[in-house]
Amino acid sequence: MAAQGLNGFYGSVFKRSTAAFALIRTADGRILMVRSGTGAWELPGGVVKGGEDPRSAARRGASEALGAGFDVGRLLVLDCVQGGDRQGGGQGDSIAFVFDGGTLVTSVTGFSGAGGEREARFVALGEGTEVFGSATAGLLAGAVEALDLGTVTELVDGKPARGEPILPPVSRRMMPPVDGYEGILGRQESRFAR
Repeated sequence: MAAQGLNGFYGSVFKRSTAAFALIRTADGRILMVRSGTGAWELPGGVVKGGEDPRSAARRGASEALGAGFDVGRLLVLDCVQGGDRQGGGQGDSIAFVFDGGTLVTSVTGFSGAGGEREARFVALGEGTEVFGSATAGLLAGAVEALDLGTVTELVDGKPARGEPILPPVSRRMMPPVDGYEGILGRQESRFAR
């Protein structure tokens, strides 16, 4: 009986997948989307391979679309997808990361590669879930929020984890106020001065 419990546990651990994507935009606010064949439009990226970290996987996906040497910036989104795989192939939980791919200056609206098997295009955010699909639309909304707020957006199943926007951290003093001192370098008159 104990062996079945361990098999169930380890089986659920290995069903989890990790994906990483790059949010690459144009100066006029369009987002780079890619697809293979007639598949769904997604952000550049994909499954994190064994021995690869999420940032490297996002960099690899962006480089496949835009050419070698492309890099990604800070983390924008962390999405925990419960009971489903973002790529549609499994039944376990998955985690998706979205990194900032920066802004490109281009007038190109679309292109194809790999003999026409892979397609890419810059899509306006207003085109919505008809183009993106609900999972990618959630990642995009979270990434745009993270860019606006200068923070990381945490999602669960493509929706904000807390149901409210995540505010940037509040600026805090390193030390609590000490009577008689105005800061680390300055001294103010003590109210107990004689």
